[in-house]
Amino acid sequence: MSSPAPTGVKDKFAAYLQEAMTAKQPPASPPALGGPALVNKVAAAGEAAGAQDLVDTVLSRLELFQEALGRQGLPLGSLTPLAQALEEDSRRLATVAQGLPGNSPLRQLTEEVAALTWTQSYKFRRGDYL
Repeated sequence: MSSPAPTGVKDKFAAYLQEAMTAKQPPASPPALGGPALVNKVAAAGEAAGAQDLVDTVLSRLELFQEALGRQGLPLGSLTPLAQALEEDSRRLATVAQGLPGNSPLRQLTEEVAALTWTQSYKFRRGDYL
């Protein structure tokens, strides 16, 4: 990976992520005694929260990967488990993204992080960081 992102980029990303999480959903009529609509809303909220947590975790892991690549004297072989974890994270993110609504900004963000994560893992396996 290249040098750390400028502060302005991080701020834009944080704002975009917050916007995705607070996107207004159309108001639904209140269901009588819970009903299926409430269950569906709770499930959707749980999926979105889980997706956001996973994205946060994967982005943290990508930062660790970036820092480790920049360390002088650190053998690249020691990063193999981290690169493998990134590949697994990519698969998990892709699966989670499929469960989000198609018009959700969080889905787009999740798919982009999945692609970035897979790319970094692939570049490591291919030997780009030697």
